[in-house]
Amino acid sequence: MTIDDIMNLVSADESRTLELKKSTGELKDGMHSACASLNTEGGWLIFGVAPRSLKIIGQEVTDKTKQEIGVSRNLSQLNFY
Repeated sequence: MTIDDIMNLVSADESRTLELKKSTGELKDGMHSACASLNTEGGWLIFGVAPRSLKIIGQEVTDKTKQEIGVSRNLSQLNFY
């Protein structure tokens, strides 16, 4: 996934298939949304985007962050871009 792909995804408001979170500080709410998405048609959960302004602010993904996400999920695959 490229930055252009991400920009295309976040060019519109959140929807049933797109959930935007400013940071992994919102991990619990993000994982709740991801589970709901997996029970329907699937979708995208993107950290590092301000939901109201749609501004891409980025997210530092450290090993600790990856561990926290891993503990919070039961997904078979998780991609970091």
